[in-house]
Amino acid sequence: MLLSLTDMLTWTIAPDAPELVLRDLVFDAGTRKLVYLSLGIGMGGGGQALAPASLMGRPDPQTRRVPLRITEEELNRAPHWTGETAQIDALFGVMPPLVVGPFGATHAPLALAAMLGSGDDPERQTDPRAEAALDRYDRLGRWLERPVFGRDAEMGHLADILWNAEANRLDYFIVAHGGFFSQDRRALPFSSLSHRAPGAKGGHLVLDLPASEMETAPTPDHLTS
Repeated sequence: MLLSLTDMLTWTIAPDAPELVLRDLVFDAGTRKLVYLSLGIGMGGGGQALAPASLMGRPDPQTRRVPLRITEEELNRAPHWTGETAQIDALFGVMPPLVVGPFGATHAPLALAAMLGSGDDPERQTDPRAEAALDRYDRLGRWLERPVFGRDAEMGHLADILWNAEANRLDYFIVAHGGFFSQDRRALPFSSLSHRAPGAKGGHLVLDLPASEMETAPTPDHLTS
């Protein structure tokens, strides 16, 4: 069963837990496995907790629920973070790079410093355990909308990732290209990933495929129906 990760972010945590919202998904790009669910706590943006993906049952696309076996005590002990890195990623997404290409993109450091501002709130420091996990692994939110290049040309941008729920394996990138009203989305194998630039260099992905692969690749609907 292949599931859209962006679609899962709109699903409900089960058993019913209105105080928990699935905010992001943390994965290991090397092993292609989900590692953590990043859970938003409370409706007022009270931070996020990293719950091990091993506590997740089989997601149900019919009821749009993500079963999660986690106690209040386990949730309290889980690594917590505040989400500042998401804000930094967003800045890189909107800042015009000085150079863009499949092997590098450079942003103006003074412009970045001005946008980030100064001053740290000690009450909003990230749990060191969460900081280590987020440094080691990758977040879906950091990858979405990043440019995707093939061996010879740009292919489009990353719109989604398809996850094999039974095997806990990321199987396909969903790459979109074209205009806003005529966007074509194609599924390309996750195993073709050869390089992912860090956020400071644009966060783009490079696949070991020719750009022409987009013409014959299956559509997401073909794989998930």
